[in-house]
Amino acid sequence: MKRSNCHICWLAYLVSTGLALTLIAPPVAAQRRGAAAPAEPRDPCATPANRIIAENCKPGNDSTEWDINGYGDPTIQGFPTEMSVLPNETINFKIETPATRYRVDVFRMGYYGGKGARKIATLQPVTALPQVQPECVHDYATRLYDCGNWAVSATWRVPADAVSGVYVARAVREDAGGTWRVDNGLDPAPKPPVTPHAYGANGLGKLRNALKEPRASHMVFVVRDDTGRSAVIFQTADESWQAYNRYGLGNSYSGLTPAGEATGQANRAYKVSYNRPITNRETGSVNQLFNAEYPMIRWLERNGYDVSYFTGVDADRRGEELKEHKLFLSVGHDEYWSGNQRKNVEAARDEAGVNMAFLSGNEVFWKTRFENSVDGTNTPYRTMAIYKETHTRITPTGELQPGRKIDPLPDVWTGTWRDSSPFNPEGPQPENALTGTIFTVNAYRNDPLVVTGRYAGNRFWRNTEVARLKPDQSLALAKGILGHEWDEDLDNGFRPTGIIHLSETTVDGVQYIQDFGSVYDSGTATHHLTLYRAKSGALVFGAGTVQYTWGLDNFHDNATGVPADRANRYSIRVGIDQTGPSRAMQQATVNLFADMAVQPANLQNDLAPATASVDKSAPVSKIAFPLGGQTVAGRVTITGTATDTGGGTVGAVDISTDGGATWHPAKGLDRWSYDWDVPRGVGAATILSRSVDDSLNLEVPGKGTTVSNGASVTP
Repeated sequence: MKRSNCHICWLAYLVSTGLALTLIAPPVAAQRRGAAAPAEPRDPCATPANRIIAENCKPGNDSTEWDINGYGDPTIQGFPTEMSVLPNETINFKIETPATRYRVDVFRMGYYGGKGARKIATLQPVTALPQVQPECVHDYATRLYDCGNWAVSATWRVPADAVSGVYVARAVREDAGGTWRVDNGLDPAPKPPVTPHAYGANGLGKLRNALKEPRASHMVFVVRDDTGRSAVIFQTADESWQAYNRYGLGNSYSGLTPAGEATGQANRAYKVSYNRPITNRETGSVNQLFNAEYPMIRWLERNGYDVSYFTGVDADRRGEELKEHKLFLSVGHDEYWSGNQRKNVEAARDEAGVNMAFLSGNEVFWKTRFENSVDGTNTPYRTMAIYKETHTRITPTGELQPGRKIDPLPDVWTGTWRDSSPFNPEGPQPENALTGTIFTVNAYRNDPLVVTGRYAGNRFWRNTEVARLKPDQSLALAKGILGHEWDEDLDNGFRPTGIIHLSETTVDGVQYIQDFGSVYDSGTATHHLTLYRAKSGALVFGAGTVQYTWGLDNFHDNATGVPADRANRYSIRVGIDQTGPSRAMQQATVNLFADMAVQPANLQNDLAPATASVDKSAPVSKIAFPLGGQTVAGRVTITGTATDTGGGTVGAVDISTDGGATWHPAKGLDRWSYDWDVPRGVGAATILSRSVDDSLNLEVPGKGTTVSNGASVTP
């Protein structure tokens, strides 16, 4: 019998979806209906529905072939000369190494039957070896360290049929050398002899997933697709990768002495270069690709979502491209955003109605700007300026001072987006105006996401176990979802209209922000998943946590939840997270994307298909107290009710006590209340209510209730 050309990907499909197992439960919807076993699924590789499925039907490579230990072998380090390229373009790699023989393997990240990557090409050096690179160009005043003056070491012409994705070029030493350690760690200790009770030397504890060639390092870049054909566009957090990158003279958190010791906030880098190897996975892997972005890549491609990839640089440089897609994704620790980047993303939301899912935390926190390189080539977008002017209020010894403008561009701010200091020429622009949530909880957190029965009827949780919760019940989803930093929904005057909550988790003893971004103290915080509809009709989801994607796929860095600076520094690797994934979160994300008109072309077998909402009817709210004409004073509790009219549930109720000029969230849904401190000197006040349902239909407020300011009244 002749075998199908796709038998390899078909077997991978069976394993990846759980069809090869007998203990996988059917979708929740099927369980409730008592439905018969599903029909034999079609082979997704026979006639792939899109390029992502076709690509993932190809054989993948084990992580032992494409991953590295920590940031890799320090004796072979390099970087790509562009953050992103198109098919048919050439990308160069500049590498520093004493190696007399090495190669560069190019991998594309994806699902590939669970293997997680596929080798696309192998490159050979274009120059005689060993290649001696010059000292990098540096500026001690800003601690900018630019290695763009290195010579080109290898080149790759991207194939015309290359599929958009996140690519990793892995430089591998092939000459003699290395250490006796399986992780190639630079430990000066000699290899212990085989003696009684020398358990490792006797062969115990042997690493079962050791890298096949550990003397290697990564160079990450993106292959774009500027045709605008994909439904989803995935933005990488490359600005954050570079902000935390210590290679050279330091990063945006601390400077380094010649010996490499961090010298603190006062000596942080004001500018960082993309022309450097990225070496901070060893101590800051939460700020890198493989912590939270990589599991999202895996999950999207496993389910056949039509996705293409874009960088933070591209969002600034090629912002019009964002308007060509249905859904924009910000993922992971997407902390650093330029002014043009935010302007372009907001334009996609407001002008083109592009839906947005911020599957990220501490997102859009620091404002940046781009400059040309200083390596002599003057290449655009290779330097990121981040003066962190917010920190000028803190002295080197931790004392408060007035603060000042230090970015030499007088009309441009590079501090936190929320900073309302008088010397901020652009004024405060808190991130929740875009994302729906705002950062408050600092590192390191590893908390579960909690959903209470209050949200059981919300369509976000349809076909999940959350939908079966009773009002007094709660469900804690996989641990680590709220980490390593997370946000809240705060009533700060920039809160989006009609925003609703989808979960509620309160945690004590967190490191809670005290000012605009410099000082933290122990506190209590409450996290919510949020959703709102912009005026354009675009839906905007705010996960408000760096590690939301841990609930979607359980193969990532920091799988144990132990911070990288406390883990085995020689072996920070992608691994299996035993606590994930969460099927409720997987299903909820499918539901969310369906409401955003984005469907998977190869949905995993244990999830239920979802369709977009057809509910177009807004709920109705009523004010029960105070009654019109009453006189009120002091603190008054306004109460009322809300009822959905379109078959869904009430998502939120907002109250205005100034005739609609400002709005604030009420407590409760069907029955709600709002505590109002009646201001002195106010004669009459008009109280309005408006409700929104779980399909984000917003009520048009009625005439409300007009009251007078006077003696206290109780119901």
